[in-house]
Amino acid sequence: MKFGLFGGAVIKPNTDSGDSLGYKPFMDIVSKAEDLGFESMSLVEHHFGGDGQISSSLSLLSHLAAITSKLRLGTAVTVLPWHNPILLAEQVATIDVLSGGRVDFGVGKGYRKNEYKGFNIPQNQALTRYLESIEIIKKAWTSRERFNFEGKFWSFEDIIVEPAPVQSPHPPLWSAAGSDESIRDVAKAGFKVLFDHFATFDRTQQRLDAWREACNKIGRTFDP
Repeated sequence: MKFGLFGGAVIKPNTDSGDSLGYKPFMDIVSKAEDLGFESMSLVEHHFGGDGQISSSLSLLSHLAAITSKLRLGTAVTVLPWHNPILLAEQVATIDVLSGGRVDFGVGKGYRKNEYKGFNIPQNQALTRYLESIEIIKKAWTSRERFNFEGKFWSFEDIIVEPAPVQSPHPPLWSAAGSDESIRDVAKAGFKVLFDHFATFDRTQQRLDAWREACNKIGRTFDP
């Protein structure tokens, strides 16, 4: 069994959240976790909460890459509808290079209404923006020639993303899933799956069984 850390950091210690610490204590814990044999560290992304919680998870991830040597470094999740997908592809690929190929890229659609309102993005566009961004990012990571893209929300002409990521064909993609349908969708997309940490043990076991079944149906190796 492998163990990982999940959470974030705040400018000042947040007494209301058990998984968030000030930046220095947080980095010390991550470094110690690597020494103790933990497998991974995954960071959240949130905005406009007013409690100092980390908003630029990729910036912190790049620092964690510098103070660790073996720990897998992930996002859980980066909310794609809020970001320029080409800039994301460049940033994540750069961290993959700096870390020697240790990045896991967890992606999602987001759920907090105040964050969509803050970015002035209609929340009913979340799914279509998410899917378009996935298409762009995967193309950016796997294309070694210049390409064009014309979508509903994003258009790019004569571009190539540099540097290329270390991991081939690209850093592993992870996606959150809760329902059986969403679990099947994640399996079909070739992503790894993220389950929330609030569910009961029995509910988590049900989701794990659904993940196993979804992988078996499409001939994919079940690797929880």
